Amino acid sequence: MLRPLITATAAVVLLAGCSGGDDKASESSSGSDNNGQQASTPATPAVPSFDPPKAFTTAAAYPVPDFKGRELYDDPKLGMVGQVALVANYRGLTGHDVVDPSKIWEIESTAADTTVVSDATDPIAVKVNGKDAAVIAYAEADKGNGTQKPQGLVLVQWIDVASGQKLAEVSTPVSTVNGTGVAAAGMPSLTNLQYDPQTGQVAIGVTARGNLIVKTQNATVYADPQTKKSTVVPAVLPGAVHNGVVAGANPESKTDAGDAGVLLIDGATGKVTKQIPLKQGFLTPLTGGAKHAFFYGTVYAGATISETAALFSVDLSTGTVVKSAPGLSARDSGGYACTWDQVSSIVCTEAAATGPQEILGFDDNTGKKEWGFTSESAGRVVPRVTAAFHGVVYVQTEKQPVLLDAKTGQDLPSASTSGSPSASSNDSPSAGDTPSGNDSPSGNDSPSSGATPSDSRSAGGSDMSLYDGKPASPVAVSPYGGVYGQLPTGGGYGSGDLQSVLVYLKPTA
Repeated sequence: MLRPLITATAAVVLLAGCSGGDDKASESSSGSDNNGQQASTPATPAVPSFDPPKAFTTAAAYPVPDFKGRELYDDPKLGMVGQVALVANYRGLTGHDVVDPSKIWEIESTAADTTVVSDATDPIAVKVNGKDAAVIAYAEADKGNGTQKPQGLVLVQWIDVASGQKLAEVSTPVSTVNGTGVAAAGMPSLTNLQYDPQTGQVAIGVTARGNLIVKTQNATVYADPQTKKSTVVPAVLPGAVHNGVVAGANPESKTDAGDAGVLLIDGATGKVTKQIPLKQGFLTPLTGGAKHAFFYGTVYAGATISETAALFSVDLSTGTVVKSAPGLSARDSGGYACTWDQVSSIVCTEAAATGPQEILGFDDNTGKKEWGFTSESAGRVVPRVTAAFHGVVYVQTEKQPVLLDAKTGQDLPSASTSGSPSASSNDSPSAGDTPSGNDSPSGNDSPSSGATPSDSRSAGGSDMSLYDGKPASPVAVSPYGGVYGQLPTGGGYGSGDLQSVLVYLKPTA
């Protein structure tokens, strides 16, 4: 039976550490109060953490302001790194510290008036010099200055989420640009981002509109925050990166050659260290892990006018290949999209918008398929995967958010705020699911019965009047909670001024 992930009652915890907005609260411990007594700096309010979280309560709704000149396809990109909820668009990346909501920062995507942003990746959690960092990549076009020709760029930023300061930044030319606007020939687009969570290294797939990219239309940009250098590998799209090794899909040498395979590449130099033939006609990289890169391949049979599909994993150290058969045909699946839990599990679902559905899980340690089922299987609903983190898959069904075990694909029981499984035999929240104790709103944390929409705003920018009351599965998770996006609704800020609403889920178990 499917179990609910988020309690139906949203705790209106505004996370402001509300003390009435008294500026004196920020005085140092060396100061004294009006009675001459030694004053101490108030402690930052605590937020519980669980690794991984298995239950949440809605705790904050941050408005994402619209901005002049925003492109139609500039959808917000969301992330959760440590205790910071993140939202990005073409303008830049904004962080909201959920433990100390007074800490809000924004890093612009570009400071040059001549630069236009045409794409952005999700902000991803990595470590840089032991710090919790977000890495994000932008596709940009520099219109040129003086005699400089317009060129397409891939900009990568690593940001210390605790301070909101850039730890590193690398800008890499990838194409020439002919014309203006985000649809101009040569404007780069980002196909995927592979990352190493322990080193912060990234491998970014990039393609250019038209054939104006140097030597090839597709390429991989490898970038390292330690060296602050990058390498462009032409013709290859990345499937994984770990400890400087990039695995990428190498296309057919010519049409109908059927020789698409995988290359292992030294990221720092761009040198190919191993060629792995897979004899595919079409090969697409999926999300990779720390030990294996994953790919989806098809072979076209002209005699039967059909395609045979296969899933491949490639060991990043040895090049060993494991082949798996998907449950759906190439026509029905449309390929696959995958999510890594940053430990040892890769979970994939079919990419087709309509038709039969499939979900399957791989073990990153072995590269083998461990479980899976389709919508044609009896007794189970194929959910929509929204995130995966440390052994848990967060999914959404038509009725509710649900948890799955990343190793087995089985439903996990709904957890109570105390950390023990709910004793309820149905999908309704039980008494144990209701926040209690420190998880309950108290005093200044909750709006009064006569509160207006403006009263529900916190000093940290949260406005719970924007929350639509419909909890959803998080799209990004850390031990400090999860986030998802919601269309603007309600009062307070004014939905016409907003692009989106960033909803923060506090973990309760």
